[in-house]
Amino acid sequence: MPNTDLQNKPADNFDVVEYSAGKPGFQDASAYDKRRFGGPASDYKQKVMMNAIMKLIGPLEGKRILDVGCGTGRGVVRFAERAAFAVGSDFSFDMLSIAVQKTGSEANCGFVRSVAQQLPFPDASFDIVTALNFLHLFKVETQGDMIAEMKRVSKPGGIVVLEFDNALHGLVVGPYKRWFRDERGSLPWEIRQAIGDNCRVVKTYGAVFPIAWRMMYRFPRIFIPLEQIAYYPPFNRLLHRIYCKLVVTTP
Repeated sequence: MPNTDLQNKPADNFDVVEYSAGKPGFQDASAYDKRRFGGPASDYKQKVMMNAIMKLIGPLEGKRILDVGCGTGRGVVRFAERAAFAVGSDFSFDMLSIAVQKTGSEANCGFVRSVAQQLPFPDASFDIVTALNFLHLFKVETQGDMIAEMKRVSKPGGIVVLEFDNALHGLVVGPYKRWFRDERGSLPWEIRQAIGDNCRVVKTYGAVFPIAWRMMYRFPRIFIPLEQIAYYPPFNRLLHRIYCKLVVTTP
């Protein structure tokens, strides 16, 4: 059931990170794709991460999938290739406008503006829900509210795939960035707290070797397959990204 406290809260009062054209730094929607995905090194990272995501999602044929915090639509574009219907939600009009341009006249996908804490869909609307490169922008309590909504709109037995920045990546690099820089990764118990109840964590993958990827990207044919070692312990807990696959259960 939806959290009525959240459902009755005005959208403007939610914790959001506003992306729009012309904003400084990483919040500039017009430069987001170039900054995030431009160049061979970024292309390598995205392939490694998407490989993990797609393996966790599994077959998409005949499925309805929602990508929360979809940004410029990289996930929706990929999902729409096979899913029966793919939906992207995001709070930024400018990010959504870029996503719409990417999908063109595709009939099996759509986009909606919303905050992740108040998704405009009925209970049990989707077979699969994802949140990619998004949750790390928010504190643990806000992540929990968002994930609760993702589980609400998932069918019983449905899949939720979540991406977290790993505060322990490289054992030293992650903790240094968390406590001495401005990169706030998640600790294992924070991930468990954010995920909450009414679900089972059935798989946990890692992705992207810390620092080493800056050399590895030069030899993608060798290292992209090698990166799959991060699907297994202990590497799934030590790399830059952590992906959790949840199966939603009934309350």
